[in-house]
Amino acid sequence: MKFIIIKSVAKPESNDPDLIIKWFCQAFGLESEIERDDSIEERLLKKFIDLASEGKGISSSEIKLSSNIPRTTIIYHLNILIDMGLIIKKGRKYYLRANEFSSVIEEIEYDLNREMMRLLDTAKEFDKLKSLSNELNKRKRGSKKE
Repeated sequence: MKFIIIKSVAKPESNDPDLIIKWFCQAFGLESEIERDDSIEERLLKKFIDLASEGKGISSSEIKLSSNIPRTTIIYHLNILIDMGLIIKKGRKYYLRANEFSSVIEEIEYDLNREMMRLLDTAKEFDKLKSLSNELNKRKRGSKKE
């Protein structure tokens, strides 16, 4: 199951890449609990963006964010990024979903649009079923009065 959270957050006025990554993480609901610190997801995303420019992936055991973060915690946060559609896993390695971050966002937009269309189609089917059900109920009530 994929989930995507999108928050409306003011874009940073600075062109600092670290602040822009922090903004993306805030917009995706991945902000750090302590504002001055980068979240694990932020640090992972930075690493994957750097690796993507070289077309490389990395295994969970190769990821070193700090010495006090256990591998299980890294895997937990990798799974969050996978569920959000930001990274993918191929074999034992993890990769940014596309070679450029803008392409990742475009692919997520495509996923969202596809899901919204599926929701809309289902809502239209529901409306038709509800309308038909209401019409049948009116007819039943009308025939009982006679």
